[in-house]
This record gives sequence, structure tokens and C-alpha cells, in this order.
Amino acid sequence: MKKDLRVQYPLWQMAFIVLFGFIAFSLTGASTELYKTSEEFSFSVELDALESFLLLGALFITVLMITIFSMKISKHNKQNPSQKLSLWQIRPLEYLEQDEGMMYITRRAAQKVYTFFVWALPLMATIFLVFELSRFWMIFGILILAWMQYLIYYIEVRKHFSDGEE
Repeated sequence: MKKDLRVQYPLWQMAFIVLFGFIAFSLTGASTELYKTSEEFSFSVELDALESFLLLGALFITVLMITIFSMKISKHNKQNPSQKLSLWQIRPLEYLEQDEGMMYITRRAAQKVYTFFVWALPLMATIFLVFELSRFWMIFGILILAWMQYLIYYIEVRKHFSDGEE
């Protein structure tokens, strides 16, 4: 079960969201300037030492994780030639519906995620309307919602896989 991509996929997405949070954090303190001369534009970004370290570390880890994740998808495609996946497909990878059981699990998990968003989005919008928050907190709030989405999905999928396979 632990090696099944259907269970691992939400964990990968959650890790990418955390890395994006580090990237967003390191870039929010950056001072950016846009220069326009008569013939060209130039853009400069200045980062502090900690922010530079976080940004470079997060970018390195992101590239490493994308490489490993691509290898996992390639391995999945070799093991399941009739159900190949692509990183570039429009349909989310959560919909790994190989059979009726997986369709049920996916539908159940999607219902729980939808219920979460029905309550979380209006609450977050209200918080942003009432309090004057910076752009960083808005991005951070969106990342938290995205992370929670995959956590809910993961818990639901793992619960169904645990019932049948362990």
C-alpha cells in the first residue's frame, strides 16, 4: 500500500505546497524594482542572506523533488501501461480510477474536499475583507487551503486502502 501512487500522490503535492510556501516567504521580503529606459526594461530583485538561502534551498529541493516525482510517474506508467499518467495532463492525478472501488474512494474524498472548501473559502474571504492583511498572508492562506485539500484527500484514500490491504 505504501508504494501505491494513489496513496503517495497527495503527500507529494503537500510537499510541493510547503516548498512553494518557503519560496513565497523568501520573496516577500525582497525589494523589487522595475526600470524603464527608452529602449529596454530591467528588473532587479534584492534578497537578504537568509531569504537568499531559503530561496536557493527551496528551489534546489523543488528541482530534486520534481525529478524524483517524474521517475515515480514513469515507474507507474511502466507497471500500468493501460493507465499511463502525465505531469502535463489537464485532469488531476487524483483521479486514478482503475476500478469501481477507486472511483468510489475518489468520489468520497472529493466530496469531503468540496465540503471543506464550502466552509473555508467564505471564511478566508471574510478574514481578508475584515482585516487588512498583506499579500504574503493572502498567499499563505491560499497555500494552507491547498495543503488542507490534499490532507483531507490523503486521509480519506489511506483510510480506504488501510481497510482493505493491511
